[in-house]
Amino acid sequence: MTEPSGLDGDALRMMIRGASGWVALHREALNQINVFPVPDGDTGANLGRTLATASQAAEDAPANATAGEVATSAASAALMGGRGSSGVIGAQWLRGFADAIADDSASLAVAFQRAAQFARDAVADPRDGSMISVARDTAAAVETFDAESPLALMQRSVEAARASVERTPDQNPVLKDAGVVDAGARGLEFMLRGMAGALAGEEIPETPAELGAIDPAWLARRLDADGEFEGFCTELVVSDVADVDRLRTILEGDDESVMLAPDGGDLRIHIHTHEPYETYATAEGVGTIRAFRAVDMRQQAARTHEAESDAAVIAVAQGAGFVRIFTELGVAAIVSGGAADNPSVEMLLSAAESVKGGDVIVLPNNHNVTPAAQRAGELAADADDPQRIHIVNTDSQAEGVSALASLIGGIPAEDVAAEMAAALEQVQIGRVALAARDYDGDIPIRAGQPFAMLDGQIVAAGEDIDALPVELAAQMAVALGGASLFTIFFGDDASEDRADTLGQAIADATGLEVDIVAGGQPHYPWLLALE
Repeated sequence: MTEPSGLDGDALRMMIRGASGWVALHREALNQINVFPVPDGDTGANLGRTLATASQAAEDAPANATAGEVATSAASAALMGGRGSSGVIGAQWLRGFADAIADDSASLAVAFQRAAQFARDAVADPRDGSMISVARDTAAAVETFDAESPLALMQRSVEAARASVERTPDQNPVLKDAGVVDAGARGLEFMLRGMAGALAGEEIPETPAELGAIDPAWLARRLDADGEFEGFCTELVVSDVADVDRLRTILEGDDESVMLAPDGGDLRIHIHTHEPYETYATAEGVGTIRAFRAVDMRQQAARTHEAESDAAVIAVAQGAGFVRIFTELGVAAIVSGGAADNPSVEMLLSAAESVKGGDVIVLPNNHNVTPAAQRAGELAADADDPQRIHIVNTDSQAEGVSALASLIGGIPAEDVAAEMAAALEQVQIGRVALAARDYDGDIPIRAGQPFAMLDGQIVAAGEDIDALPVELAAQMAVALGGASLFTIFFGDDASEDRADTLGQAIADATGLEVDIVAGGQPHYPWLLALE
């Protein structure tokens, strides 16, 4: 039976491969005209990575998969692997397209209508002169088009998309001032060009088209404007969210950009915010965070458009408190992960790519994360736009804080990493947790019993999880003679009142100054640093 769309699984596979290839070809050109909402130079990279994920999922679909099954697999992968606003909107466009293609009664023209609607629904405040308006205009152009074949309809969509893209500067004054069309809009046009070209049996060009560049005078004014790029491009994947509309209302506030894209039991969130830790805490309160990333937009924009810049620092974090601490200490990006939740190589590589620049310093903050960081470094070195990733072997978030406190600008990345490593030699880290299982060692521990670790070694076990840190602190003070300051990072199941009481007990026992900081970390109610 012929499908209403006129497409089979192999055709969909080729179309998504073509879309990915066209955007990949123009990746850097799209980055260079990226203006709205901020000129952070990542539209091509984000949309390209999203479509590469979709294309891989399409290739991995069974050989006999229907067009709907291939499209659905690709769209779901795109949503989970989507990056940035262009990636989320592109993934949602694919999701709507797939939703219709999987419908036994829907035509290809209907797929364009649904794709435009899904893309529109992802954005809290959709604006003309963007991917959203191009999706809308393209859907309108093919709605009543009397197509002889899927190829004819796809070619008509390309014509409509191209015309819509050329109108974007008249729809958005920011684009007109900068002298460019919207990068995301052009990216959607390239998606459609690739899809149509694949159906026509055309090869992807070897040379990208000239897309122009941002007016230098306009860019200089934007980069110099106070507060213009303050904030973080923040992305999350959260599962088990019961009330998506309520979450959208909470997140919108005064932030400029909010997108929510559901996919089964998962919800992808993209938001520009000054307080990524608040977003983290909000998401943590309504569901389970599966992935989190926040990128400093000012640093990102500067590295995109300035020839010289300091190395970017990426920190791996767990807990809203540590997300706040790392942002305040000036990291370029944060990736979620740590104990029992290691980030993937792809997550770390994508973060490095997003922060730009030739040199990137990674603070893994857990020894289990280090291998993934090392592999990301290998891949980054072999990329088309190579980066050097320098890893500082931090084994806890507290060590990450100490490393950042020693951050020096204006010197080579190798020297920055060396200074951070040297700073760690002056710090001791203690942890207190509950045993997950019985342990038969020099200090036997039964499941559920509190135990203490000093620099990774079990040094004590007890019955009172709030008393054990005092014993641990005393050992730390003896081991690191000459130290003067304890910092207690209390976890997600400890309270500030309990932390204050513990801090006073440690101060009385050791005679040292004690700072109390909300880390919000899981697994370790008490994390102690002595320096």
